[in-house]
This record gives sequence, structure tokens and C-alpha cells, in this order.
Amino acid sequence: MTRTSWLKKIWKGRSKGVSTVIGTVFLMLIIFMVSTNVLLWTFSQNAIYTQAVKDENQKFADKLNENVIASNGNYSVLSGGRVKVETRLTNAGSVAAQIINLWVFDTSIQTYNYTSLNLNLNPGNVTDLTGSNAIVVTVYGADSTHDFISWFVTARGNTIPLEQEQRVIIAELAQGIGSLSLDFYTFRYFTYETGPTNKLKNYTEGNVGFNVPSGTDIAFGIVLTNLDPSKQTITLDLNSQVWVYFPKAPGQNRLWHVVNVAPDGTVTIPYSSITITYGETKLIVFATETPGGFKRVSIGTNVEDLCALNLLLHGTIGTQDYGQNIPFVSLYIYKPS
Repeated sequence: MTRTSWLKKIWKGRSKGVSTVIGTVFLMLIIFMVSTNVLLWTFSQNAIYTQAVKDENQKFADKLNENVIASNGNYSVLSGGRVKVETRLTNAGSVAAQIINLWVFDTSIQTYNYTSLNLNLNPGNVTDLTGSNAIVVTVYGADSTHDFISWFVTARGNTIPLEQEQRVIIAELAQGIGSLSLDFYTFRYFTYETGPTNKLKNYTEGNVGFNVPSGTDIAFGIVLTNLDPSKQTITLDLNSQVWVYFPKAPGQNRLWHVVNVAPDGTVTIPYSSITITYGETKLIVFATETPGGFKRVSIGTNVEDLCALNLLLHGTIGTQDYGQNIPFVSLYIYKPS
């Protein structure tokens, strides 16, 4: 055997050992890489899961902390079954809230509908949804004599029931004295524009208060609300009037009959009956000495006295006759300087 053949045999034996080692190393590297990728993937999935759990817990906590109150609720029905909802929204919670829906349910005919909203309330915010800001929801078949319940829905899925304005005491009192309630805090009188005109000055605001000047033509504005327990419409005829009695000067007693007033403050004739539906609040003006026509009324220039004002209402409630006397206003008549 030559030296060369011997070396080849040695190298051939060693090459098999080297290949085995190299293959083992590559196998270990592959196992390490695969294990590392699996471990990293596991860590990433665990992080995603943990974050998802945190997000869901935060959403749940925010939902629990959401606290919006809908108070002083009031319903009135417009034409076409449109239900006007007035309320005050207060965010009493610690998180911002988004109102996305208002649902109205007519319990009298078991019909409901909703309207979409986009109202955002930060903590502590108060929003008055009254007057021109009131929300109107169309509930087909709705009528002013029906009963309603409603609720708001937030973006987080919470429901906010509408808490109706408490009128129980007033309604019970109305059963004893009549179905129309007078708002004392908005009692007012009007003067006229300059010249021989029948246009009221500063209509509809007028002069709110209980001190009235003598020696000038005036009209009275009284805000009435229909709180009839049977929820019927009340109609005022031309005999409805304000009677002012002077204890110290009976000969100075005066009458102001009900009138119609155009949006610009002009008293219109002839008189057309005024209707007040259940739950409706309306400003009624008394301005004429002659029922159904128009003749200004003033208080004598020599009068300076405390007097009693009586509201004498007459007309119909539903299809029946109606009459009511509200004798709870006193006025002080003063002489302008």
C-alpha cells in the first residue's frame, strides 16, 4: 500500500465525522431558529391578548362610569304624530358621553319610533333640549291625550330613561280649582307703540312684574298651562277676561277681555277662539274692553293702590262647557313720575 492510498483512507474516514458534526450543527441552528420564532410569536400573541383584555376592561369601566341624567322631561304632540320631547341632559359621570339615539314609545297605542342624534357631553356638562332645541320624533298615530315614555341610548350602549317633570301636586290641585295653571313668575303687562295703534310694544317679552303704572293704556300677558287630569283640550272664548278690583276705589274696577295677537304684536280682530292642548303652555293676552273687538283699557290717573287681579276663563273642555277663576294675583298700581 502506497503512502497516498493510506492518506486517502484516513481522510475519507475523517470526512464522514466532519459531515456528521456539520449536519448536527445545522440541525441545532434550525431548531434554535424555529424555537426562537415560536417563542417570539407566543410573546407577541400574549401581548396582543393582554392589550385586548385591557381595552375591554377599560371599555367596561367607562360604561360603568357613564352617568347621564335626563330630567324635567315634557311631551307635546305636533301635527302628523310628531312628538316634541323637551328635557335637560346632565353628564354626572366621570367620562365623556355620546348620545346617539332617542326612542319614544306611545304606551296608549303600543307604537314606537326613534331618531338618530350626535350629542357629546363632557363630564359636568348640562344641555337644555327645550324650545327650538327640543327633539322631535315621529310616532304615527300619536295624540296629545296619549301617554309616552322615552329613553336615550349612548354610544357605549347605556340607556338613559327620561324623567318627567313632576306635575303631580299641580295636577291634583287642578282637580280642585280647574285644569289651567298660571305661571306667576312670568306674569307681565304690555304698553302700546306710539300713536293710535293696536300694536303691543316689546311683544312677547313685555314687562314682567307686579307693579303697573296708572294713566296709560296697558294689556296683560298671562302664561297658562293645560294640566287637565283627563288630558282634554281647553278652548277659550271671547268672554274670558281679566278683572282688576280696587278695594279702596270700587268705581275704578276694570275689565280686559282676551284677544288674538299676531307675531309682530298686533292685536287682531275679530276674535278667534284660542285652544290649549293637554300639556301645552301658551301666552294669553288680555287687551280689550269690548269682547270680540278692540278698545284699549287704562287705569285711572288718580289710582295708587294695591289691587286684586282675577282671571275669569270661559269656553269648553273637550265637548263640554268650561269655566275657571284664578284669583291669586295682586298688583300695585303706581303713578309714573
